[in-house]
Amino acid sequence: MRYIKDTLKSGLTVVRVPMDSVKSVTVLALVRVGSRYEEVKVSGISHFLEHMVFKGTEKYPTAQDVAVAIDAIGADFNAFTSKEYTGYYVKSAGKDIEIALDVVSDMLLTPRLLTEDIEREKGVIIEEINMYEDSPMRNIGDVFERMFYHGSNLGRDIIGTRETVKGITQKDFQDHLLHWYGLHNVVLMLVGEAALVENESILDRVSTYFSKGDALKRDDTSKHDWTGNPIAQEKRIAVKEKKTEQAHFIMGFPGIKRYDPDRYAVSLLSTILGGNMSSRLFTEVREKRGLCYYVRSDVDTYMDAGFFGAAAGVDPNRVDEAITVTLQEFLDIESGKKAVSADELKRAKDYSIGSLILGMEDSYSIASVYGMRQLLENEIKTLDQVINDISKVTLDDVKKAASRLIKPEEVRFAIIGPFGEQERFEKLLK
Repeated sequence: MRYIKDTLKSGLTVVRVPMDSVKSVTVLALVRVGSRYEEVKVSGISHFLEHMVFKGTEKYPTAQDVAVAIDAIGADFNAFTSKEYTGYYVKSAGKDIEIALDVVSDMLLTPRLLTEDIEREKGVIIEEINMYEDSPMRNIGDVFERMFYHGSNLGRDIIGTRETVKGITQKDFQDHLLHWYGLHNVVLMLVGEAALVENESILDRVSTYFSKGDALKRDDTSKHDWTGNPIAQEKRIAVKEKKTEQAHFIMGFPGIKRYDPDRYAVSLLSTILGGNMSSRLFTEVREKRGLCYYVRSDVDTYMDAGFFGAAAGVDPNRVDEAITVTLQEFLDIESGKKAVSADELKRAKDYSIGSLILGMEDSYSIASVYGMRQLLENEIKTLDQVINDISKVTLDDVKKAASRLIKPEEVRFAIIGPFGEQERFEKLLK
């Protein structure tokens, strides 16, 4: 699946991916800023801004105006925030690409950011915080990362805290936009109907739409090169006591960076351990013992660090057995006691390639995958190139990945459930 990449005079990078026999188009703007870039006092502002751009822009002054403009063409629109990037998109019929470009550019370049809207939205976000904290299956990821990256900006929640959200002002938003939303720091993806996307005239339309507001006055030098190790060395267990009918835990080890050369071997190792219903963890923890409803492997990566492990929701009365069995599956694959077989590796490759192909049939999915690579690595790998990289992974590569990552002395663990003591879990993990 080919792509066309251009850098406009404004500094905006535009990546176009034409899709044959598709009549829709996704316009996705990705900004290289997320919660890890924030000062502590405005923690959560990237996510908060994601909310605010939907409250009104210069051309679409109210939330209703924004919604009506999109609903009138039957389009989908949304936004998302992570620790390293923020995204805004509209997916519409190809004939409505001008409206999609207009709405997305207005969100990025001319949000109104009215004080009364900001104050009202603070209550919405605080309720969002409450919702996450009342959902242990969702909250366990935050609890784990606070412990795993304790003392680092990666250890802060994307959404911020009640205190920081309450303190964010209109000027904070304006400063955030000026510093991080310069067009050099944005990748614009145009993916879909080939005749529209391939036509060079679309670049003129993009230049026009992305020259509004204060676009050219924003900082054109903001960047961050991460150095050092953000993974906490002292804090290794976190227990959040909460009365629940199901205990949720995450267990694992320091992993790899986002674009580590071993990433395909690690991904296949993860698939074998807990990536699907025929995986080792699913078979051992759920099918053979009935200890859980869900269990899965996890590979999370950032620009300078990562995590490799597993998550599960289990019966609190049988949590000790679930933890022991889960940890043993990792140790056995590393020691060679239950070495990966050629058949397992082939199945993992076929599963990964099949899932990848299915996930890349939609213009939004392609925009996300290609856009993220361009934004964070300044390089795009096509679908065929990724499939080739997966296919080349050998049994020896997977074995080396297991030896590199699975180290008993480096295990980290977090749990939410009706438990007050940490010592109990320290003993299980030794």
